[in-house]
Order: sequence, then structure tokens, then C-alpha cells
Amino acid sequence: MKVRVLLLLVLSVGTITLYAQQENLESVKAKIKELSEIEIDAFKNGDCEIMLNLLDDNISFYANGKKASKEMVLGFCKGLPRPFEKPSHLDIEYIPISSNSAYVIRIMDFSKDGMVYKKEIVTKIWVKGIDGWKIVHLHSTIKEL
Repeated sequence: MKVRVLLLLVLSVGTITLYAQQENLESVKAKIKELSEIEIDAFKNGDCEIMLNLLDDNISFYANGKKASKEMVLGFCKGLPRPFEKPSHLDIEYIPISSNSAYVIRIMDFSKDGMVYKKEIVTKIWVKGIDGWKIVHLHSTIKEL
């Protein structure tokens, strides 16, 4: 009888812990989705300082496989002609890793005359630190098809 009670207690605590972790990951996912939308809108609108504030000071950034600095990101943001071309297809995944980290995968297809001619894949890793959530790694690859 004591073994059954102990087993039920262990299973109950494990279930409650798992549920709490799942709830926490859902809140991380919601927060990263919210921050991603702010960052993407800032970049689209040329609000480069807002976008830059969401990047960690020691970010690792790669554009088409070439390493870039935070200062280069700022120059890139300020120098791009706007408005941007709208993708014909957009897929975004928000994947929480823990209560302090998550990553985002954004895949965009661009079409002309019914054919996809360009694909952009952007991955970002977010980490929650003392200053809140920041992007610590960003990789963007644009491939002409």
C-alpha cells in the first residue's frame, strides 16, 4: 500500500512539473512571437534603433555566410531601400528551448510570374538575460533560384 501511495505521489508531482514546464514554454513562445513582430516591423519601417536594441551587444550575425557586426547591421538597416518586396509565402516557427532561450525560423518565398525565384531563410536565437530578451545569434541567407 505504501509503495502505491508513493508511486502515485511521484507520478502526480511529475505530471504537475511537466505541466508547469509546458505552460512556461508556451509563455516563452508568446513572448518571443511578440518581440519578433516588434523587431521585424522595426526593420521593415526603418526604425533601426528599435531593432538594434533587441540585439545583444555580442551578437553573432551571418549574412549569406559572411560574419557581420552589430554596427554593420545598423548600416545595413539604414541603407536599405523601402518598402521591401512582399513574400509570396511566409512560414515562421517559434520554438522555445527553455525558460531563458528560444529560436525562430522564418522562411520566405518570393515569386514572379507564378514561379518562386528567391528564397530567404532567417534564423534567430533569443536569450533572456539581465537586460531582458535579446537576439544573440542571427543568420540570414538569401538564395536566388
